[in-house]
Amino acid sequence: MDDEEGGQEMKALNIAMKELYVSIKSKRFAILLSIYVLLLLLLSYSLRDNLSELTSPAVENLSMDLFGVSGEIFATPLSTMLTLNFTFFTVIGAILGASLGADAINKEIESGTIKTLLAHPVYRDEVINGKFLGNAFVLAITITVGYVVTIAFLLINGTPLDGDSILRGFVAFILTLLYSMVFLSISMLFSTLLKKPETSMLISIGLAVFLTMIYGAVVSLIAQHLAGEMPPYETPAFEMWEENLKLWEQRLHFINPAHHYAALVIAVFAGDRIANYYAPLGDSLILMLDNLSMLLTFLLLPFAFAYARFMTRDLR
Repeated sequence: MDDEEGGQEMKALNIAMKELYVSIKSKRFAILLSIYVLLLLLLSYSLRDNLSELTSPAVENLSMDLFGVSGEIFATPLSTMLTLNFTFFTVIGAILGASLGADAINKEIESGTIKTLLAHPVYRDEVINGKFLGNAFVLAITITVGYVVTIAFLLINGTPLDGDSILRGFVAFILTLLYSMVFLSISMLFSTLLKKPETSMLISIGLAVFLTMIYGAVVSLIAQHLAGEMPPYETPAFEMWEENLKLWEQRLHFINPAHHYAALVIAVFAGDRIANYYAPLGDSLILMLDNLSMLLTFLLLPFAFAYARFMTRDLR
């Protein structure tokens, strides 16, 4: 039984390696990675003068209103750059994850190559697991490139690095991979539900763009509509309405994966004003367990549906 399970894992890994090879060779990956690195370098260069002012790191407030998150971080040169890098990846990572998974299944079915693949001694679960794993490797490579570019820029610029920021950057790296895999999972679900790769690609990337660039901007408008008509200013009724409005805003942000990822990034680099240093990492993450749980739910739930759909789908 163990030998059989080991054989299945090897087959899934072989499919993952093939998927990784195909994805990295694609123009889509090259374009997105180039855009990401180019914009990251431009962003780093524009902040070069500001980094020289961070000779005495201090706790600063960081607001990401688009995702309904704010908090205090300990701003060292490296933590500042990594926070901006990962915040930037909130959009790029979502689009990249969505584009990688959107045609992972239905393109194979449409072209007929899925029959050739299943003609070999492989099971359907090995195919979908391998494809998900292979594209997750692609995401990990992209995040690693961004992480290395950030550190290399600081070293070339002569900016000193600190060990705690490097460690916390690695933790944020894991969370960033988890976040981008959420959109990979969602897009693979679309790939199993829809016949046309073009349709699933359009919906997947559209959803990623909407959640990371548009949704946060319209949350206040939707919340105002749900909270009802605004009562006269500076009255008890207005205070109740204002609390209700904030509650609706929190509820609406809660269904967005980008909100939970942004909250976790702030938690990783959270600062303590009294100590003028990082807050204990374990304590910060414990406070953000709800965000981590929601991110895992956004990852596992769509993949579970995609898995069930692919296992039962007629592939003719």
